[in-house]
Amino acid sequence: MNRKIVFLGALALVVFNCAFPATREGMLVTDYKAPKKVGDKIYISESVGGKTTLPFWMSKISDEEFTAAVKESVKTAALFETLEEQFGNNWSLKIEILDLDQPLVGTTFTVKTKIKYTLSKGADVVKEFLIDESGAATVGDAIVGVKRMRLANENSAKANIKKFLEEVSKIQVKAPGKK
Repeated sequence: MNRKIVFLGALALVVFNCAFPATREGMLVTDYKAPKKVGDKIYISESVGGKTTLPFWMSKISDEEFTAAVKESVKTAALFETLEEQFGNNWSLKIEILDLDQPLVGTTFTVKTKIKYTLSKGADVVKEFLIDESGAATVGDAIVGVKRMRLANENSAKANIKKFLEEVSKIQVKAPGKK
């Protein structure tokens, strides 16, 4: 009987202390609409610099999930008419996750993401954005620390993506033939 209790206790520790990566749904920006379209078509390449979440360590942001969140957020914000599946001569976006600053302990976890976005039109770089944004999660959001860290990661990434969308919408698009 005592072995069962010890086994169940150990199993509960393993299951409830497993870290989970930030999800695209948690990073998705749905509350921003661009005041105007920047362009017709854009290709968004997969981000670099993301990390894989190890089960018994800390939640991280993967390249795959972050890229998916950016793509869906750009689409929802209506900055561009369509998302392209292949690189072409239209607009393109490169994303580099430079830093994910996470606390080790605390009741409120505040995570800071530093991400570089490079927006190009054809072979020309139109603008580079270096965006530093924070996001937090408290004990009220999640009692379990690993979940609180995931939520803080998602909140920080979401704030970063939203700031990027706002900055891109400020770009002045030149009419064809004008310099």
